[in-house]
Amino acid sequence: MAKLVMDRRAADNKYLHRDFHVSGDRGLAYVGKHWGDAGVKEYLERFTVSWYSPLIADIGSKGLEALRDYIQKIYDAEEASGVLHITFSENELMVNVDRCPGISYMHSIGYEPSPWYRELTSTVNRVIAEKSGINFELQSYDEKTGKTAYRFFINTSAPLREENQKNNKKKGGN
Repeated sequence: MAKLVMDRRAADNKYLHRDFHVSGDRGLAYVGKHWGDAGVKEYLERFTVSWYSPLIADIGSKGLEALRDYIQKIYDAEEASGVLHITFSENELMVNVDRCPGISYMHSIGYEPSPWYRELTSTVNRVIAEKSGINFELQSYDEKTGKTAYRFFINTSAPLREENQKNNKKKGGN
């Protein structure tokens, strides 16, 4: 009898990381309980600078388009693109989310997100914006559903950060 060998790689499987939301929130809750709001924000600031450095560099070279594409890719991976609504222009990226897929999943398994879960939206996006030389504004956030509205924008009357000025010159901008 012939032996059959199956060659499988993780990339062959559909990637869903729903339980990551619970694990991440438990980590935030631990930090929050031991070091408070400031500890959570400091942790997320450090995490964001490290984890999102490729995205930050991409925003520096491609502008808000890179951020739009990244956000769309995340919601596609979550199989939740229907809750995401993006309005995009050269100087502004508006994002409206009907409900957070992570919070929806947590509720479906009986898990209640910690009071610090919202920082994954507010702190992470603020730091991405700051490090990219753009602006971020959290316009609304519903703690129960994760329904949110936020925007990234370029203040055309203020000077861009030095790295972004260099990148714009390379692309032929002023």
